[in-house]
Amino acid sequence: MNEQISDLIDEKEKNEPEESELNKPITFKFLLSFTLPTIISYVLMASFKVVDGVFASRGISVEALSAVNFVVPFLTFSMAIGSMLSMGGCAYVAKKKGAELNREARENFTLLTLITFMVSVLISVFGWFFRTPLLELLGTDAHVFDMALEYFQPLILMMPFIMLGFFLMQFLIAEGKPTLGMVASVSGAIVSTLLNVFFIFVLELGVMSLALATGLGYTVPALLGLIYFAINRRGTIYFVRPKWDIVAIGRSSVNGVSEMITIIASTVTTAIMNNVLVGLVGFEAVASAGIVMGIQIVFLYLYLGYAVGIAPVVSYNYGKDKKERLAKLYKKSLIIMAGLSVLAISVALLFAGQLVQIYVPADTEVYTMTVRGLRIVAIGFLLLGFNTFSTNWFTAFNDGLVSGFISFMQTMVFTAVLLLTLPRVWDLTGVWAALPLTEVLTINLTIFFLTKMDKKYGYS
Repeated sequence: MNEQISDLIDEKEKNEPEESELNKPITFKFLLSFTLPTIISYVLMASFKVVDGVFASRGISVEALSAVNFVVPFLTFSMAIGSMLSMGGCAYVAKKKGAELNREARENFTLLTLITFMVSVLISVFGWFFRTPLLELLGTDAHVFDMALEYFQPLILMMPFIMLGFFLMQFLIAEGKPTLGMVASVSGAIVSTLLNVFFIFVLELGVMSLALATGLGYTVPALLGLIYFAINRRGTIYFVRPKWDIVAIGRSSVNGVSEMITIIASTVTTAIMNNVLVGLVGFEAVASAGIVMGIQIVFLYLYLGYAVGIAPVVSYNYGKDKKERLAKLYKKSLIIMAGLSVLAISVALLFAGQLVQIYVPADTEVYTMTVRGLRIVAIGFLLLGFNTFSTNWFTAFNDGLVSGFISFMQTMVFTAVLLLTLPRVWDLTGVWAALPLTEVLTINLTIFFLTKMDKKYGYS
């Protein structure tokens, strides 16, 4: 009897109308309008890191900025797990939507939400009980250790909200509701900024203010996402009674492995960079690197916003085996990425001084060091967009092995090796030069796999 009911549900779902947003004609207007809310959302997510850095340096001290930068690697590592499940899960669920298996898509989505929450709780518990040895392992300078611990403690306790907020925002995009995801991000950014002002300048809570404001800012998209998927029954994806599906968990994890590797590698990169900089200059250089990486993340998330925004459309059409539409998506997306890359490098090079002054005054040593570093790092922005697009492109095809390999080579191999070798020859310049040279090496892998895998997926 249950099987008959299940078959009737599946038949009904196959007769449901196609998702209009994911099935619209592939034009530049559609691609830009559909991805713009996600681009804005991602840039605002990057602003959480920027806001912390600005308030740390302007509202507290340069030492506070350095302390925050020492903590970032562990928090980034934690987010990598959530990114793996959300990005990989989105591709898996969107493909099921394209194949009109909507009931399975809902069950898989609910299961992945529960798994993400449980993992985030485990990370919080682990981080709390091992907070001191973790900060020591990350090479936290003794001069700012207490500040780093003060920042770390409240943020790790709010990790479940942070991970759920990021996770659910990805599925709002997969559901064809990128504008709602943007509203959630804008609301979170506003809340975070206002709380920073109140906690730092009114309550004078110091570095703890940054953690509280950021954590509470992320609760906004988490709560909005939970409410939307709990009460909305008109869309394709919403919470239902979950069904244990080890295949869905496994494939989602494999699909999202590139995003996890990218974020984990960024953790390793930051940790290596911090240790190298402390040896070369001192904690002031760590603060400088925090500013450079904060600005770079904004431009990275500009690219990532487009790549993630278009991914559900790719997965949906892949599920329907519409290769002509995939070819249009591919060609037009490359043109859009080229435009975004030119925009990013132009802004970074022309306004490097103004961007750095958001953090520190122009008459400081940190300012001079940072402007020079940003201009060197910005050269890589011309290729960073294409490399970011390629890994997400293969994730959208549920090909986590290829996207994961590109990400692994880009960050765990190229960047790590260059950071450990170039400073021996060029000192501080070598640290900055490692990042654009990484993009030069990675673009060769990107071109190779985009050409090779076209035979399998037929997107050109």
